[in-house]
This record gives sequence, C-alpha cells and structure tokens, in this order.
Amino acid sequence: MAIKEPSITASPNRGLALTAGSLLALWGFLGFFFAADGDPGFFSREGGMLWNAFGVNPAMCLLWILLAVVLLITSLGTTIGARNGNRLVGVVLVVMAVYGFALGETSANVFALTFADNLFHAIIGVVLLLTAFGADHENVRAIRAAQRA
Repeated sequence: MAIKEPSITASPNRGLALTAGSLLALWGFLGFFFAADGDPGFFSREGGMLWNAFGVNPAMCLLWILLAVVLLITSLGTTIGARNGNRLVGVVLVVMAVYGFALGETSANVFALTFADNLFHAIIGVVLLLTAFGADHENVRAIRAAQRA
C-alpha cells in the first residue's frame, strides 16, 4: 500500500515553509522599494527603513528573496524536502542573527542590519529549526517505510 504525501495543512514543515517563505518574499519585495531611501550602494551600511524598524539594502532584500524561493519551492514538494529546506534557511537566518548582534554596529554590517532585523532573523530561524527537527517524525517514518517496501 502506497503512503500518500501529507498535504501542506497536514505537514507542519510544509505549512511553515509556505508561511515563512511568503513572509520573507513580502519583506524582500517591499524592502527593494524602501532600500532606495538610504545609501544607494548594494552593500551599504546605512540602508532604508522598512516600517521604521527593519534596515534594508539591496543585498538584504536579495537574500530574503532567495531564502523565500527555497522555502516556497520546498513547501510545494515533499515533506522531507520541506524539512531540509527549513533546516537550511533556519541555519542561514540564525547565522545572520548572530552576525547582526555581533557586528551590527561595525563597518562589517554590509546588510544594514538593525536590532529588529536581528530579532526577526533569530525568531524565524529558531522556529524553522525547531519545526525541522521536531515535527513530521511520523510522516517521514511512514514515507521512508513505504519507499523501502
């Protein structure tokens, strides 16, 4: 008997990948409009402000768009793919948060990161990682068992 791939609503990893991917796509798309308010350089330290909280420059917006593409594509695929996409994007966002908290006030801040950006990256990254490592165990186990049979 073949095991059917869980739907987006039945798989926490697929659902979260779709939700977080949509959020990052929205942030990245809108950020391009506000990035022009600051220094016009691609890696400018002083970018524009999105909703008066998030620092944005073209490099940060492009990163958000790329991460959104990974999440959206994996959310439309399999549960295992969504879980791996959540892990990858979660790690990147947590690294960005640590980078921002450590180097946000230095000249190495090439993504125009603010405290709000760092907090956003930390929260989304940790939620993605917790979901990737803690959810869908039974779905993945059933899919792998069906593949072996």
